Amino acid sequence: MRFKISMLCLVLSISSVTHAERFTLNELYELAIEKANSKAVETAKKDYEIAHYNKLSSLSNMGPKFSTSAQYMHWNEPVDVSFGFQLPPQFASMGINIPDKMHVMDQDTKSLSFTIAQPITPLYTLYHVYKINSLNEEASIIDLERQKRDIRYKVAETFFNILKLEKTRENLLASIKLVQSYKDLTVNLFKNGMIQKDDVMKVDVKLASIKDALLEVESGISVMKSLLNTMIGRNPSDEMELAADLSDAPQPLDISLDESIQKALENRSEIRSLTLRTDMLYAKKQTTIGGLIPSVVGLFTYSKQWGNLFQPDESWFIGGQLSWTFWEWGSTYFQLKANNREIEKAKLGLTSLKDGVIIDVKNAFFKTKNSYSSLLSNKKSIELAEEVYRIAVKKYENAQITATEVLDAETMLTNARINYANALYSYYLSLEDLKRAIDSK
Repeated sequence: MRFKISMLCLVLSISSVTHAERFTLNELYELAIEKANSKAVETAKKDYEIAHYNKLSSLSNMGPKFSTSAQYMHWNEPVDVSFGFQLPPQFASMGINIPDKMHVMDQDTKSLSFTIAQPITPLYTLYHVYKINSLNEEASIIDLERQKRDIRYKVAETFFNILKLEKTRENLLASIKLVQSYKDLTVNLFKNGMIQKDDVMKVDVKLASIKDALLEVESGISVMKSLLNTMIGRNPSDEMELAADLSDAPQPLDISLDESIQKALENRSEIRSLTLRTDMLYAKKQTTIGGLIPSVVGLFTYSKQWGNLFQPDESWFIGGQLSWTFWEWGSTYFQLKANNREIEKAKLGLTSLKDGVIIDVKNAFFKTKNSYSSLLSNKKSIELAEEVYRIAVKKYENAQITATEVLDAETMLTNARINYANALYSYYLSLEDLKRAIDSK
């Protein structure tokens, strides 16, 4: 019976294990964009759609306008015109007859007209309005790209921090196994009277502290994975595994600082966006200038009349309409002054932004260089720590050193391995940071 209960518990425990889905960094990035419904990304998308439709609207304004109007009127009575005189009888004998009155308008009259208006001189202003909206659409696309870029870096940051913690967990588990084997050796030495009881107690304390550290790391992994699940639109408690096909011996940077800065100044989305918005201010100034130009509009109108003999049944004309506000107390002049100041302000902002980008690139570049140097030094530290630990164990077996010294050597080895893993993933994260700084895909 006890055997059956044990088997049942085993089956239940196996069936309760959920399948942990495996994700690469690129997959996580795509999910963060597509499924997480980031408010920043959604806002950027809406801004793009607004700019796109505004562009189409301004393009439509440049074409001819078609309009029609119809009129129906019921008068109190029809209109007849009386001449007020009669022709002499001799005119009648000649076949000339003029009625006493003539009907000129029905009691119900109708009219229909159709007009085509094509702006001519306003095209100058309308074109620059279109240009403003077109540039704004391009800037909105760039803003959307920047939001996606920032999300990618946040995902990468969480991704590599989890890898750091998982590698720390792996090293702590190895440390527990190592200290446990060392504890067995210590117990045997104590039983043979070669060491004191406190040596065994020191090993127990060390083992307990490593297990406590392991619990903290496990908690950290759980929290970070919940955060990553939230980023990609999954339930925070869902299980996941990270596919990190990364070399333990990555190559150093293959780009110089000057090249990084040059690429950033060419590619950085903030610079491209502000440059486009500066161009928009130039176009806005042109629309102000367009207000000084007389407005000429070409017209074509066709009309149809019913029930009104005062007007022809059908009529049409081709012509133009001119209007010009030639005096407005300097309103346009002062607006041009304001436009010039806006352009100057945008240029100053662009210069300041470029300075900030250069500092950002330098920071990311040297951070990456330093991370790689740290990676190399920590790799050497592992080799040294392994040798120190090997010698310490030998000396301890020969009763040449104390248990504390052996534990110190083991701690040095574990820390060296953890530091190397941290340096490794810090280097990969710094590469992502440098990509972000230069806006590289």
